Amino acid sequence: MGFKVLTQGLCAMLALLLLFFILPIQTARAAETEKLQLSLKVGSTSATVNGKKVTIERPYMENGTVMVPLGVFKKTFGSKVSLEGNDIVKVTYGSHTGLMMIGSISAWKDATKVKLTSAPRMVSGVLMVPLRFVASILGATLSQGNGGELVITLVPADNEGDVPVDTGIDSDVGKTQIGNSYFRWTLNYPSGLIAGNSGGDESVAAFSSTDNLYYLEIHASDQAVAVDADGLLEQLVREVELGGELILDQESFPKASVPYARLVSKDSSGALWESRLIYAEGRLYEMYLTDEKATHYKDLAKYAGLLGSFRPSFDTKDNKIRDLSTVKNGLSEAYNEDYGISLQVPAAWTKDDQHFYYESKQGSHLTVAITSAPAGSTLESWAEELKTKTQENFVSDAYVFKDSMKSEISGVPAQISETQLNFGNGWTTEYQALVLKNGYRYYFEYVTPAGQEEDKAKFKAIISSIDINFDHMKENFGRIASDDYKIIKNKTITKVSKNGYAIDIPRLWTPNQDVFETQLVEYRFIGGRFQINSKPESSVDYAVNMLKDSYQNKNNDPKGPHIESIVESTFAGVPATILTVHQIKNGVPLRSKQVVFGKNEVVYTITVTLNDANATAEQQALLDKTLQSFQFTGNE
Repeated sequence: MGFKVLTQGLCAMLALLLLFFILPIQTARAAETEKLQLSLKVGSTSATVNGKKVTIERPYMENGTVMVPLGVFKKTFGSKVSLEGNDIVKVTYGSHTGLMMIGSISAWKDATKVKLTSAPRMVSGVLMVPLRFVASILGATLSQGNGGELVITLVPADNEGDVPVDTGIDSDVGKTQIGNSYFRWTLNYPSGLIAGNSGGDESVAAFSSTDNLYYLEIHASDQAVAVDADGLLEQLVREVELGGELILDQESFPKASVPYARLVSKDSSGALWESRLIYAEGRLYEMYLTDEKATHYKDLAKYAGLLGSFRPSFDTKDNKIRDLSTVKNGLSEAYNEDYGISLQVPAAWTKDDQHFYYESKQGSHLTVAITSAPAGSTLESWAEELKTKTQENFVSDAYVFKDSMKSEISGVPAQISETQLNFGNGWTTEYQALVLKNGYRYYFEYVTPAGQEEDKAKFKAIISSIDINFDHMKENFGRIASDDYKIIKNKTITKVSKNGYAIDIPRLWTPNQDVFETQLVEYRFIGGRFQINSKPESSVDYAVNMLKDSYQNKNNDPKGPHIESIVESTFAGVPATILTVHQIKNGVPLRSKQVVFGKNEVVYTITVTLNDANATAEQQALLDKTLQSFQFTGNE
């Protein structure tokens, strides 16, 4: 079941303050002056509106964005401003409309969704908004004054006149339906319905009424297995009961044009919800509606027309449908607010904006990393550094350098390279796009497995979509981690475990489980992993016999495990047994080494796994160095 989270707007007092601030006032018109002009300065309450000094809320800088009071645009340019609900603000000038949500970085300019670097917010009862975004809606130009002030200039169109402030919410005149063309659904679009912010996740759409009486969510998710109406009802009942809700009414509709199930329940707070499930064309649609004044399940019947208007289809030729989707050419926007970077990624991919990782079900993926640049670093030296990294982590017949070229990303020089890599189960294409600016490295890695030609073809569109706010990065970050391969590859960090040992771990490795107070520790690196398992066992012999048994290839499967050697030796000054095993896992040939030894009634097993394609001399040497650093601490 979906999130079913009831959102609340800002308080009524905030709304009153905002409306008071944007009431119509007399403005200079085009007939009186050739151009309209606003002059203001960050940190100053003094501004000049068409030649007259006025006092405004103090503009400030946030995330590289100048924030100014919204009402000053009405005073200067006569733009139309209205409040929709409690937190949606509409700015209209001529044929252009902008929509912003208080506290959200999502905004719309005409029909295009954009990401703001700073969210509109209330300051002392005044709404502060991004200057550049609102100016772009008006079509105004920005310039720097002689005294460091910002000058916003607009030449009004001849047909611009005073237009009364619109306090309604219908910014889509002539639109009778609303929906999502990518997830293929539509719904009636009554006046009073406000489309809210879903945090950039198009699979969820949230709506509320202007009076905040009702709230509606629609979720869409891919589901390969078809479900009939009775099965949908069973799913609703099960999920509601697991949530501890009381079921008030339930029914399935197998003979409907699109079969569905509905259920009315009361949650722990006493709120009544109507939930509907619909399955069509490989997709599951979930609808959740609540009315804060509903006290009886029949009170939700008045929304039957709205909910019943839902259709799992979208007619792209119907210009009466408002499309909530921002997907274009199969790509949707991704944005990381911390670094001020936006880009387009394939819409069907899973998205993790926080960690800058995007992946398809077929294994294609995109990663982004920002690090501090080493002193003297250039794009060319960085590209050579990455080339060396490949050579030292892949055997010679497991990589092919295909192409390297100079380019441009977000208005600055960039270096783009293409490399073919083979971990043993087929060739993949890896693109690396490098940007260096203001002492920071911006690294974009795009990987597509063999056969994913559609994903491969999208690389150019993705790279051309990258937009980096370099000023934001410079303002909000100081020195951060460096990725200088030449230096990092020789560095280690000593880890000490309460289980009685210490070991030097290479900084190149990525921790998967690095809590050394637990029995299992695991690190990953290119083409391999390193594990330490320390736990009470009856004996080393018992642990070794268990390993031998697990590696028995009783069916003589050529891809199955093959024990290459069992050697009795010493490790960290105590007797040890070393098993070396070769096998093919998930199509990848690899070799693993288990070092089993014991001390003070604790049996230790160190497992080193390395793909054949990554078994270079440098990788082997680093693994040997790590193993040799293992020592008992005397605290066991």
